[in-house]
Amino acid sequence: MTHPNRWFARLPRVIPAALVVASWPLLQAACGSSSSSAGGGDGGGQSSSSGGSCCSSSSSGGSSNGSSGGSGGSSGGASSGGSDAGSCGDACGPPASLVDPSRVTEWNPGILADTPTGQPLGSDGLPQRTTTCATVQPGGDIQGAIDSCPAGQVVMLAAGTFSTSATINMKSGVVLRGAGSQGAPMGTTIKRAAGGSVLAIGTSKDSICYGGTAVPLMADAPKESKTVTVGSAASSFKAGQIALIDVVDDSTIVEGDCTYFKRVDKRSASQRVMITSVDTGAGTLTLDSPLHWDFKAASPYLAQITPVAAATVEWAGIESVALQGGTNPGYDGQMAGGIDISNAAYSWVKDVQTDGTIGGMHVVVSGGYRVVVRDSWFHNSANYGFGADCYGVVIRCGTSEMLVENNIVRFMNKPILFNVSGGGNVVGYNYADNSWATPATWQEINIDTHCSFPHMELIEGNYAPHMGATDTHGNAGYLTYFRNFSSSQFAGPDPVYGSTAAQNNNIAGIEFDSPDVGMNAIGNVLGTAGLSTTYDAYNFSTGSIYELGIGGSGATDVSVTTLFRTGNYDTVNKTVQWDPSKSDHTLPPSFYLRGKPAWWPSGSAFPWAGSDLQPMVGTLPAKDRSDHM
Repeated sequence: MTHPNRWFARLPRVIPAALVVASWPLLQAACGSSSSSAGGGDGGGQSSSSGGSCCSSSSSGGSSNGSSGGSGGSSGGASSGGSDAGSCGDACGPPASLVDPSRVTEWNPGILADTPTGQPLGSDGLPQRTTTCATVQPGGDIQGAIDSCPAGQVVMLAAGTFSTSATINMKSGVVLRGAGSQGAPMGTTIKRAAGGSVLAIGTSKDSICYGGTAVPLMADAPKESKTVTVGSAASSFKAGQIALIDVVDDSTIVEGDCTYFKRVDKRSASQRVMITSVDTGAGTLTLDSPLHWDFKAASPYLAQITPVAAATVEWAGIESVALQGGTNPGYDGQMAGGIDISNAAYSWVKDVQTDGTIGGMHVVVSGGYRVVVRDSWFHNSANYGFGADCYGVVIRCGTSEMLVENNIVRFMNKPILFNVSGGGNVVGYNYADNSWATPATWQEINIDTHCSFPHMELIEGNYAPHMGATDTHGNAGYLTYFRNFSSSQFAGPDPVYGSTAAQNNNIAGIEFDSPDVGMNAIGNVLGTAGLSTTYDAYNFSTGSIYELGIGGSGATDVSVTTLFRTGNYDTVNKTVQWDPSKSDHTLPPSFYLRGKPAWWPSGSAFPWAGSDLQPMVGTLPAKDRSDHM
């Protein structure tokens, strides 16, 4: 059977088991070797790969994290320290001996360098802007100050409450920085007085997902390559331009009812790319980042690349504010109530709080490239319900190379959601919990997918009791879940907003519905002793480690037969389960970081979770902040 309200959802149980803080020494960073493994199958994720990810750091500089403290809202105050975690080049894990390279991609997300200034990034991996162009007091004109601010400078907001009746739009190169995300009186609160987003980086909203003038590829653009051949049409492109590459669905992709948030119906596998150079003589485009899918030129695939005609907002930042009152007054999915990010690159959200006065999506990134959302606290909703966009952070419309890191996201239907995402994105080291659904006894998924075809994404190091990829609006494929802790048990006393009822349906650690394909679960810690009683369940479970093949053929479903599991500990078997086809039983510290990032608290062990640690679950900074609010 299917949950009656599955159109946009699925829900919370009791209190997480008490766990001892890990005191495990830092693993030496493991940089795997490059390989070229050819694959069969007609799905792009089954083809050749250059050997995995680029273990980059979210730290390039030496400055300490600038997030301020405060009651409730400040989320980024972890002290700098620990070992350097810089890039280890183009040949980092996951090593081919652990995971077939055809199943993974290069994960090197976020902002890698401060190109406009040439200055080092901060310990949080973000550009450090220190020149103030204007300081605005409550009652002042925020939009006017942004519009007048030169690129590379900061509009400072004083402590207190600001009211706005219109969306405040960022412009390229400008940072909006408040006095703290705890909000007024000591911090800064921006309150939206009428319908619409509170803040926006880009004004396209969901329209960036659609349309444009497409150019056919003249040759295949294989996964992990950085070259696209378009022939004489190369003159239609320019360096520094964002484009969308997509391909006709094949048998790997099951679209379901998801005809939206993609450029053209039945082109579900897509990726936003940045063009770094154009060779009109050779008819080629060179890309900033590798492709995460096979984009085949011949029929029936007919890969195309579409330049973005509208100006892209770049190098804009929103920092240290609390937002209230925004909502989506239009159709479902049109815009966020909190921060709407569309057609944006190299932009960021840091140390921001949104609360239960926000309706719809709290943060959505549509058609983004190298956007970062970090150190923030998104919680509760003004309009709980299915089909109500009751989501936290949404990655959609081909967005690629995005980093969602070190956030707290709780008490929404879908705290973190991939929605027609473009690959190469990382959701790392977040605390996502207390997903809403009705009845409250139903356990919803904390990190989930909607709308085909999220692919080649990394979900690493998160504390999320129930993760997976549901079949709502189509399938997903080749997502990698690494070093997460999933207990199947939501935090109490109210696991779901407004209810203290114990959950007793759809209880699982990881869920892959039919027809998900090619999923990877590696090095995770799964389940809770006494609550998790079954290893694999093929129906809505009352307590399983894995819930698989829902809506399909059970144990013979493609979501099961193509699933790769290795190095995971679970509380049913009470041991680490390794895939017998792989002799490598060494887990790298990270699939995208070389080692302990500079923003990680100096006294806390990294990695914090994994089947190779003693104890296996330690302290996640985001969870620790949430526990002490």
